Amino acid sequence: MARKEKARSAGSRLGRTETVSIRLDPRLNYLCELSAHSQRRTKSSIIEASIADKNEVKPHRSWGDTEDAISIGERAADLWHVRESHRLCSLGFIAPHLLTFEEQEIWELIRDTGWFWRGKWTGDTWTWRCQDRELLRDRVEEQWDTILAVAEGTKPKDALPVGVKNPANGFGDLDDEIPF
Repeated sequence: MARKEKARSAGSRLGRTETVSIRLDPRLNYLCELSAHSQRRTKSSIIEASIADKNEVKPHRSWGDTEDAISIGERAADLWHVRESHRLCSLGFIAPHLLTFEEQEIWELIRDTGWFWRGKWTGDTWTWRCQDRELLRDRVEEQWDTILAVAEGTKPKDALPVGVKNPANGFGDLDDEIPF
């Protein structure tokens, strides 16, 4: 029950703005005031817009071979979702180097569990590729509380779904390959 309460309080934060304190050197403060005045905005809205526009991160191999920095703002539509599970998975694909340690543990559980992925049977082994289009996000969402509990250590790893049944072992109603 404590987990549910924690999740609700964490989720409710996302619906509100958060007040933060920052220090600006006199020069930067003055320039910020001028910028705000010229645009008839508050300093806080200027700072917020600047963060949204200029929050650049180093490129990651999943973004391609470009050496240019890519802003989080450019990927905002891909990164944001109302569900925490979707946000974590998107961050895992787009910028795994930005995952916290706890998020890395959760992402690793998702990556290691074949039940969350489209794949195919290779002999007697279910194989999958950890690619965005191959992830079955609805299954991750269904098992989210269990994934979190396993990552926290309050449930064993075998609490996660085992995977798909091999049609060669008498489950002939399943296709060898999921057609997506």
